[in-house]
Amino acid sequence: MKKLSTYLFLILFSFSAPSFADDIQDFEIEGMTIGNSLLDYMSEEEIKENVGFVYEDKKFTVSYYNKSSEIYDMVGIEYKSNDQTYKIHGVQGMIYFENNIEGCYEKQDEIEKEISSMFTESKKKDWGILKLDFGGEGSTYRPITFDFKNDHRMAVDCYHLTDTSQKNNLKVTMTSNELRKYLKLTAEPADN
Repeated sequence: MKKLSTYLFLILFSFSAPSFADDIQDFEIEGMTIGNSLLDYMSEEEIKENVGFVYEDKKFTVSYYNKSSEIYDMVGIEYKSNDQTYKIHGVQGMIYFENNIEGCYEKQDEIEKEISSMFTESKKKDWGILKLDFGGEGSTYRPITFDFKNDHRMAVDCYHLTDTSQKNNLKVTMTSNELRKYLKLTAEPADN
């Protein structure tokens, strides 16, 4: 009887897992995911004290998560500027790779494999190495994106910056469909 119940558990679990496995909200950066309230992680005072960027039209704001992290060197959270619930529309974790873009690419490939195994139903694309409009002349980045059925996006990007005042970095990001449409990012291949 124990074997039968074990088999039934495994069968039921294997059928239910895919319904959960391809929801971006099953992935977290520092415990945060899109759709949650930033107030669950920071007080309103902390959110306001750690504003790092407000988009030009003031529709979205980025606050930095000021708690220490064992994984990321910096964590940024995007939310609508006028939303008093601070609903999270984007989360990005950044890891610096000063003078080590190859190390960034290795870590990116490692994370890409992990995400691919978690989200088998998402549409993955490796964009190759693209030109970057900031970070110094000749700066590039390599994005790998995962698009979900609800148009949310997860990305793992390596940034190679030629401006020595900035550090090469890897970003793991989650973006809601609304923020993604708002950003309307374009891509242009690099010449190298």
